[in-house]
Amino acid sequence: MTTITSLDLWKSLGKNSYTKIRTEAVGTGDGVETTFSLEFDNLITDSTTLYANAVEITTSYTIDLDDGVVTGLTLASDSALTADYSKADIPDSHIQEVLARADENLTSSTGRDFVLTTTTEYISVEDTRQDEYFLKHWPATTISSLEMNQNGPTDTPDWESRTQGLGNDFIFNDEDRSNGRFRIIDNFPMKGKDIIKVTYVHGYSTIPKRAEELATLLSQKELINSTIYQTIYLGRDDSSPINLDVVENRITALTNELKSMNIEKP
Repeated sequence: MTTITSLDLWKSLGKNSYTKIRTEAVGTGDGVETTFSLEFDNLITDSTTLYANAVEITTSYTIDLDDGVVTGLTLASDSALTADYSKADIPDSHIQEVLARADENLTSSTGRDFVLTTTTEYISVEDTRQDEYFLKHWPATTISSLEMNQNGPTDTPDWESRTQGLGNDFIFNDEDRSNGRFRIIDNFPMKGKDIIKVTYVHGYSTIPKRAEELATLLSQKELINSTIYQTIYLGRDDSSPINLDVVENRITALTNELKSMNIEKP
């Protein structure tokens, strides 16, 4: 999952950057054939709806977005297959790469993840009296497991689970979640490297609007600067109206905001 979708990115580039196809006559079912080809390729993720006799198809099937081919779909004889979808001039597989790189940039520039992500982290202990520990990623929504190594650093690890909650081993309340912190209250760890192992979920169940905006701008910049985009769109009347200088300035402003501010709520 990425912070924004392919369709979000294309919409941000203007209505002329992609094309909506509606009620395309794809073919007729015969009860045997399971593969159907759409008229166009380079479909956009999550933009496609198929219909049999004007009724939306909810059964499972697969679409190759880059090639515009539907597979695994069986229709009753004489069923008319039609489709609504959106297409662009760049393969969706390339757009997914753009979105992934933008998310990597978003994380590295702000110091946090916004999409819910599960991580396992190892923490070293220098002081056995220490009771507060901070995770690398925040906000953290849940700690699914917290374990402590009962053997020395040169031995094979012997992981022993710890229990969350008052009267148990560690606390992880709402304030701790927003700061990526947990607090040991019993069964303290021994001193050593990678003594504590924590598996947890971090990010936001609802992505903050400023994070979505920054992800959109980073994706725009990544796409517009790509060779494939410039090859296809350079000099065309329907090329993006995006001003990269404006985008760059807004990226800098949003990055500074998201790095410095506590944005627990979207």
